[in-house]
Order: sequence, then C-alpha cells, then structure tokens
Amino acid sequence: MSSTSITDAGRASSAPTLIVAALAVPGTLLVLATAMMLLGLPFGLDPLWRVEPLTLAEAAALRDNGEVVRLIDAGEDPNKAGAVRAELLRNDAQVVTPLEAAVGIDRPDMIEVLLENGAVLDAMTWTHLMCFAAAIEADEAVDFLGQRRPADAATSCDHVRTPW
Repeated sequence: MSSTSITDAGRASSAPTLIVAALAVPGTLLVLATAMMLLGLPFGLDPLWRVEPLTLAEAAALRDNGEVVRLIDAGEDPNKAGAVRAELLRNDAQVVTPLEAAVGIDRPDMIEVLLENGAVLDAMTWTHLMCFAAAIEADEAVDFLGQRRPADAATSCDHVRTPW
C-alpha cells in the first residue's frame, strides 16, 4: 500500500465530519443565543429593544387602553399625576394626571376607560378638564365632558391653571 492511498483514505473519512459540523454550528449557535435571551427576560434584560416602564399618564397619552387597565389593576392610582416623557404629549416633558393626558390627546374613549376604572370626575376636576379641553380646542373631549357635568361644577375658567 502506498503512502498516498493512506492519505486519501484519511481525507475521505474527515470530509463528511466537516460538512456535518459546518451545517450544525450555525443552528447550535442560534439555539444558544435564543436560550441566553430567554434567560434574561425575567430579569428585565431584553437584547432586542430597550423596554422602559410606562407611567399611567404615559399609557393614557399613548392611547394604550389595555396598558391603562393593566396598570390600574396592578395598583396604580388613576387620579395621581405622573411624568410623561417629552414628545409624547408635547415637545417637553410634562407632569399630568391620566385624565389630563387623555384630554391632551382629545380621546374621549381614554377618558371613559379611566372613569370606568376609578378616576374621579368631581366638580373641581370637571371644571379643570373642561377649561383645559377648551383651551387646546380638544372638541371631542369638550363634547364628552359636557355630557358628564356635575351639578355643582363651575363653568368659569378665570382661575383655572391648565397643564399647557
């Protein structure tokens, strides 16, 4: 037997091994990377995109009815003011109540969701929201709030400060 026949036989047996390895490595790496990503999710680590928690006011400003209900169910106060990041309602950051955020985006459906889930629309709040809606020309909010006017609510906006 010549030395070249031994070398050719050794090459022939390693070729299928290299092909199998070349085919298996990318899939194996993908499985390992996916497992690493899934292990980080319970700890708030998401490698695909940055996840920032929303305040209730931000969820209202983003028109996210489901998130609003989820946050209230988790214990958030629908009457408490919260920070809203810049560019969600206005160019600059705001601190507003969820109802103010809903009026700010002129969304009666969001106002209704908030009211159905614990937001209080007393006379003082109604006057404040109505003056705010009128000032920013949120016509749909004006119509919606007009139908829910408490009997003792003032209609004058003389001393009412609005968020913007």
